[in-house]
Amino acid sequence: MGDIARLKGSPIELDLLRFLEQDVRVLITGITSIHGWPIYRKLMEILPAEKILAVAPPKTMEPCAANVHKVCITERGWLEMKMATFRPSHVIHGGGVCDLDVCEDRPDWAYLMNVGGAKTIREVFSNTCHITYISSDLVFSGAMPLPGGYTEGDMPDPVSVVGKTYLAAEAEISRCTNSCIVRVGLPLGDSFNGGKGAVDWIESRFKRCLPVTMFYDETRSCISCEDLADKVLVLALTGAEGIFHCGGNTPMSLFDIGQMVLRSGNYSKDLLTGASRLNEIGGPPRAGDVCLNSFRLERYIQGTYPG
Repeated sequence: MGDIARLKGSPIELDLLRFLEQDVRVLITGITSIHGWPIYRKLMEILPAEKILAVAPPKTMEPCAANVHKVCITERGWLEMKMATFRPSHVIHGGGVCDLDVCEDRPDWAYLMNVGGAKTIREVFSNTCHITYISSDLVFSGAMPLPGGYTEGDMPDPVSVVGKTYLAAEAEISRCTNSCIVRVGLPLGDSFNGGKGAVDWIESRFKRCLPVTMFYDETRSCISCEDLADKVLVLALTGAEGIFHCGGNTPMSLFDIGQMVLRSGNYSKDLLTGASRLNEIGGPPRAGDVCLNSFRLERYIQGTYPG
């Protein structure tokens, strides 16, 4: 991904023996999402499969593995059963819905999945597990971008149903006795089925010679999927608490991402057009510059893994 760099050394791997000795058992939801898939894959590299319980949406055909279960994240009875039988020490909650158009059309369903799912996770696991919730930079509007990006202390002001439900879900998780909220920038990388995420979507159209229009005034602190997985697991498995921002160091507009995919695949320049989000008609509310300041996370990693 060019200048979107991966966290050097993958320090989470250095603690493998300690995690095994502590009988770390991780329940992770949302593994088919663009952010959940790399976290699940990294977990499979550093822990035995039987110490990982993964949750995917009910109608998902792939992935197929003994530790992957297809169930809705609001299924309280199933989660309570796994609480008793699997006994997770850590929960990484990455499940929910983030499609802007769908969530604007079905706000009640978006609230049920994002806020109701987080509430169910809190009620079932709060007293016994460390819970990490994967939120988003879309809790901010980006209408008045801040130098250096939004910090954890800045007031959220989401403009979309997605952002509003993520923020409400954060409020649920913040009530847990031992929890961490990670607001991530836009993940860039391979998805589990080659059809999710910004890069996959853009490239799928380019490969079919279909045009793409991308906004040049919606800017995100993009982060590679591998880097995201490393950093989220550092926070989750070391028991970090509070809110952390997790974005890359290079701001990129959606149009910039389109240009990156265009160059990497040597596609025709005619396939990509830039536009302003302010001129879109009939689309969902769009954020502006929602780049994140991730200094607190970097400082935490440096303090946890000095040198």
